[in-house]
Amino acid sequence: MTQRERFLAILVGGGVLLVVLQWCFTSYRGAVQQRQTKLSTVSNQIKTRTEMQLMGEIAAVRMDDYALRSLPSDINQARSLYTGWLLSVMNSNNAKDIKVMPSTPMPVRANKPDGYDRLATRLPFNVTGNSEIEDLLAILHDIQAKGFLHRIKKVDFKPSRRGEGFDFSLDIHALALATAPEEPREKDHGAWRVEPDLEGYKNVILNRNLFEPPNNKPSFAGIRALEGIIGRDESFTLAFKDAEDHALSYEIIDGPGNAQIDSRTGTLRIRSDEVSELEVTVRAIDDGYPKQTTEETLVIKFVEPPPPEEPEPEPLKFDDAKQSYLTGLVQGANDWTAWINVRTQGKTLKLRVGDEFQIGSVRGTITSINADQVEIKLDDKLVTLTSKVALKDAVDQASE
Repeated sequence: MTQRERFLAILVGGGVLLVVLQWCFTSYRGAVQQRQTKLSTVSNQIKTRTEMQLMGEIAAVRMDDYALRSLPSDINQARSLYTGWLLSVMNSNNAKDIKVMPSTPMPVRANKPDGYDRLATRLPFNVTGNSEIEDLLAILHDIQAKGFLHRIKKVDFKPSRRGEGFDFSLDIHALALATAPEEPREKDHGAWRVEPDLEGYKNVILNRNLFEPPNNKPSFAGIRALEGIIGRDESFTLAFKDAEDHALSYEIIDGPGNAQIDSRTGTLRIRSDEVSELEVTVRAIDDGYPKQTTEETLVIKFVEPPPPEEPEPEPLKFDDAKQSYLTGLVQGANDWTAWINVRTQGKTLKLRVGDEFQIGSVRGTITSINADQVEIKLDDKLVTLTSKVALKDAVDQASE
């Protein structure tokens, strides 16, 4: 084999090898992708079946609860039981002219692959009567708070033509599941979606304002920690704000016996004769509909009074220094003497070097005297006094 043939054989063999390697890689990658696809499919199936199983368990628990709350599966038993219960509710809430009228039962069917199957029976009832509005609300509460599978479809009421209370009509639907026991149940599980307290149930209905947005509570915008002086009658104006600008009234809920509050202005008055901390709880009430309230606890700390301040010196009614002039400079044997005439007092001060004096608001010491002027030391400054300038004016000029 020549070198050329050998080279050609190597090229052909290399090409075949590359094709084989490419085929192997493609086959491996396809197998891996197929495996990943199958794993993903199986994982999704497991997830779906797990979710279905969980939903089935939840549905089973819910159906068990429904079965406990259902009327008996025996329709006659269910109708008799529910009618008797409705009559007892009406009688216990002072209703008059009561009529409970069952209607024709209606089957509730489930759509199954092999055909329809009865899931439950709907039992319609119409209840009419007469009662006061408070008693009617109690009737509605008792019906909705009962744990039966039932609901009030329609409520009609209007003032009675006889002038006594309200005539009402209630359309109620109750369910009797096919899987429920035939006999009446013994335990009432209650309806957790309904306010259990009758007063709370009434307040939501009776205290609802249909003509403006809901009324908000007043808010406290003041200081909760206050300070007073022992032995004084202290007063504090409380800062409450109302978003709707309703008028506010105030009252004390808890606090010392001597605490008082102005119901209109909210001014709190209190006193303590000893160092102490007193707590006062106040309530602010707006006049919106329905009324809203806010309570706030204030802490008032009573402390000793501060020490009395030193009285400031009274200002001079008239400053003698404004009418004091240098009237003479007399030379003696050893020193000079300055004569300062205080006109307002009608006297002349004869001062030598080193003498201290006070004329009106000016207090100083003579430091030097010569034939033309006198130097006076006032605290940290020197004042030059001549015969043509009043003592006060000389001091003011030296301060400028």
